[in-house]
Amino acid sequence: MTSALSALTATTGNRKDTWNTPLDFVQDVVKFFGTIDLDPCCNDIDNPNVPALNYYTEKTNGLAHDWHGKVFMNHPYSDSRTWVPYAVLQYESGNAEELVLLIKLDISTKWWQSVSKYPWIAINKRMKFGNGQGAAPFQSAIIYLGKNLDKFNQYFGKYGQLYVAHE
Repeated sequence: MTSALSALTATTGNRKDTWNTPLDFVQDVVKFFGTIDLDPCCNDIDNPNVPALNYYTEKTNGLAHDWHGKVFMNHPYSDSRTWVPYAVLQYESGNAEELVLLIKLDISTKWWQSVSKYPWIAINKRMKFGNGQGAAPFQSAIIYLGKNLDKFNQYFGKYGQLYVAHE
């Protein structure tokens, strides 16, 4: 899924789960990384929302591959329980060098526990994804898996408060 509510063209009831990430946010990811090596959730390979060097789509299934380099993920939010822990696994196994995840902020879930030790920003407003008529009905968070926390906060701190787990 590119940077959108998803990439895999999933549906939840009558609601689609394939919304593009806001372009201003994508631009901040590009500025932060310089080059995005992988978008594991691209929803349109012919017209991607995220300018990455490599893409996985619903057809090529980003969950079936190792991820490498600098990764931006905005997955299908209907399947956070699979995508979020998988992203953490890719970082902790040494496959992906650095990741920025745009996810639904939901600390009450089991999948949130997989990213809870990593720095994150609670976005101050509800984001408007793709061609949606209004903002999403939930708050989003930006999770950072990497070693350059100061740079992460420099580029994404404008979206909200940075939280770092206390050890």
